[in-house]
Amino acid sequence: MPAMSTPSRRISVAHLGPDPAGGGGMAAVIRGLFASSLAERFDLEMIVTYRSNKPLARFGTFFAAVLKLIAWSLRRGPRIAHVHSAVRGSLYRKSVCVFLLRALRQPVLLHIHAGMGDIEAFEARLDPLRRWVFHRALRAATLVLAVSGESARMMERCFGVAGIAVVPNAAPALPEGALEGEGAPHPGVLYLGGFANPVKGGEILVEALASLAPELPQASFVLAGPGDPPPNLAALMAAHPNVSWRGWLDEAAKRAALSSHPIFVLPSTSEGLPVALLEAMAWRRAIVATRVGGVPEVLADGSEALIVPAGDAAALADGMRKLVEDPARCERLGEAARARAAALNEDEVCGRLEALYRELAR
Repeated sequence: MPAMSTPSRRISVAHLGPDPAGGGGMAAVIRGLFASSLAERFDLEMIVTYRSNKPLARFGTFFAAVLKLIAWSLRRGPRIAHVHSAVRGSLYRKSVCVFLLRALRQPVLLHIHAGMGDIEAFEARLDPLRRWVFHRALRAATLVLAVSGESARMMERCFGVAGIAVVPNAAPALPEGALEGEGAPHPGVLYLGGFANPVKGGEILVEALASLAPELPQASFVLAGPGDPPPNLAALMAAHPNVSWRGWLDEAAKRAALSSHPIFVLPSTSEGLPVALLEAMAWRRAIVATRVGGVPEVLADGSEALIVPAGDAAALADGMRKLVEDPARCERLGEAARARAAALNEDEVCGRLEALYRELAR
């Protein structure tokens, strides 16, 4: 009688990054991975490395994460660490984690979520010693991932690390029936980037709206996100009631905004592959976006979105004007963006990660 094969042991995957319950694109990506089919096939564990801006709390969170990471590394069974990082303080913390994990002989996927502009600006401020440290941390990782080809090329150029793999973020799955029964929404434009991070392009959008809002009084322009609005936005809203500021939106409010505004604008000057863009694609929104990061890698200009140069307020205004004035084109672009989002589904993206986990785990 042939011997019965024993089932292979489940791989433990520790994700290191910001609290998934918090805001921001990286937290949203991690939430999506824990809600995906990966959680059915792997033992996923979250080790939070960042939760608060307060220095003492930030140190306490990271110190606790290091202790948890050591304990996780000393357990038996196949395992791999999936380390999520941006630049600035995030890359300092994650470099420590990479060095520690490699000292403990654990395989590491270092997943860079930053955009080209952020990477370039960060590297330009580094002295030779710190540049060398980050170069060594990237070289120490078993594999470095980026969310766009542009980000991968910039990491290679700035830190001399070749062979960076590209795994895009997955477009979210919408609640069942979310797109059913939608009427023809009023000509509204939505921005979900706020003003806390300058590279989101909020100031450029306000500049574009200064000419567009009085020209198109029938359209509403809704801006939302973290940070405080600049004075020129307050003046614009006082003069033109079709411009409004919503501040931070929770998940329910964000979905309501996406469902009721047929046009989505992304004025960023630097991006990896923004989650807000993928959400807008999934919601069948017509998109005006700047040519940054992974945007032109997932959307074709003219057939799936209108893509304009970054930092060009006039081009941004012209793109929004074209869609507000042409509802049929708006609908076509929305349908095409929705189809493109379907190709960036969980099976496609998580399938790539599953293959990497199984290849690299020990």
